[in-house]
Amino acid sequence: MSLLEKEWYIQVPWGRMCVVAWGDCCNPPVLLCHGLADSATSFRPLIKLMPEKFYFIGIDLPGCGKSDRFPPGLMINIYDLVYAVNAVAKHFRWDAFNLVGHSLGAIIGKLYNLVYPGKLTKLIEIDPINFYAVPPEKFPKWYKRHFVDYYEQYDKLNAPKGKGKVTTVKEAIAVLRKERGFSEDLAVEALKRSAEPAGDGLLRYTDDMRLKYVTTPAFSAEHMKTLFGSTDTQTLIIKAENSYKNGLYRNTGFLLDEKTYPSRNVRVRSVPGDHNVHVTWPRNVAFYMALYLLYGAEGLSSKAKL
Repeated sequence: MSLLEKEWYIQVPWGRMCVVAWGDCCNPPVLLCHGLADSATSFRPLIKLMPEKFYFIGIDLPGCGKSDRFPPGLMINIYDLVYAVNAVAKHFRWDAFNLVGHSLGAIIGKLYNLVYPGKLTKLIEIDPINFYAVPPEKFPKWYKRHFVDYYEQYDKLNAPKGKGKVTTVKEAIAVLRKERGFSEDLAVEALKRSAEPAGDGLLRYTDDMRLKYVTTPAFSAEHMKTLFGSTDTQTLIIKAENSYKNGLYRNTGFLLDEKTYPSRNVRVRSVPGDHNVHVTWPRNVAFYMALYLLYGAEGLSSKAKL
């Protein structure tokens, strides 16, 4: 269905966050949380295939798209982004809502579900490749990646918005086509949220560079199993086949095993495509996502019509 799109800002403690909405606000809410170096509008191809029975709210995470950055100097933690999601939920006064997260957005959703128990009706994770268990022997590497590398690039990472990398439009489009599998049209749309004109036919990237070094918890594999297996929230994990084949799930493949979750509340489905499958091949994702939102786990095993 073609849902009317609206865009506006909401006030948060550090500034403003941009939200993009589709559908009727009287319908059950579905919050859309994008991945790294992305924005709310990356969900457009998927939303076009969704039933008109939900109110979809996409957010530009802080420092992405049109949303303000966190204060300069702050080392951004994944829990800062969890707080940002809850700021949106509080703004809309949602007692409960559904959440769809892609990649980094899936981690945010999973942690939000732990921090704010009972708030999520359903959680849908699209290719959640960013989970990584940190065994003791990898702890120094984890510390270097998240702390040493950040402080050694402090000035660069905390440079103001107008100091981002400058490139040609052609090169920016080529990078998105190569790295994310976008068509030229999709690349142009993505750049409208992540870059601005810099004169002489050039573009300047505007995303907060600190987001490349978001601090994530150093959980062990056993702790992750216990922690994420402790909830009973209905959850659907949609993995992209190429991501799995290419080893992007690294050492947390157990999170894709439905038996990992004692409450038997998690369903896993595999779809053809790469990491950004919800953008490049949205129909592969839309089928399972719509069924799950409408009917839950029963919908995945039935012949329910969309």
